[in-house]
Amino acid sequence: MAPLETIAPPEAVREMFDRIAPEYDRFNTLASFGLHHSWRQTLVRRIPAGARVLDIATGTGDVAFMARTHAHDVVGLDFSERMISRARDKDKQGSILWVAGSADALPFTDGSFGCVTSAFALRNLRSCLDAVFHETFRVLESGGRVLHLDFGRPQFPLMRWGHRLHMAYGVPLIGHALCGNRWPKRYLENTIAQFLEPADVEDHLESAGFVNVGHEPLFGGVVQLYKGTKAC
Repeated sequence: MAPLETIAPPEAVREMFDRIAPEYDRFNTLASFGLHHSWRQTLVRRIPAGARVLDIATGTGDVAFMARTHAHDVVGLDFSERMISRARDKDKQGSILWVAGSADALPFTDGSFGCVTSAFALRNLRSCLDAVFHETFRVLESGGRVLHLDFGRPQFPLMRWGHRLHMAYGVPLIGHALCGNRWPKRYLENTIAQFLEPADVEDHLESAGFVNVGHEPLFGGVVQLYKGTKAC
């Protein structure tokens, strides 16, 4: 399989996630040594109390399910039909509304949500990032909050060395073991290595109209939690 370009068109990204959907949950757990659960929990704890939540690029719904256990009304959206199908299958209680749709053209009215979240999605939305931020701004109510979790690049030398080693050898080994030829060669590694710096992500959020923009490094900068507010 030929590697996807770092800034891949949405159609290519959708097809990639459709292909790997059956192994997505297992890959996340193995590749992160189980840490992705705690990173997502950190995001969910930042959601304002009582807020109606839209989780964009929800995948198989991990953040959506966590937010629901914190008594939030939740909508999960993803443009991969196979990812959304797996999320629905996991939702035995039918407690979350699952919507197939694109984050750059949200099928919701203005001011519909108190918080918009995503986990490990911004890199995959790179080709339409400004449209995504403008759409999330539109569907937030005044005072609403955006919380985006994504991979970063650690700054400490030893951690940076270990991270590069894992990206070069550990991630491909796990991906190929689970997905075989369906694994998108070096896509994950390249999108992490070449994604925007945190300050640049903040600039894009501010350009979309968000205030009180910032980022919180997690696990030494391996993960970044981006934040912003729609001014009242």
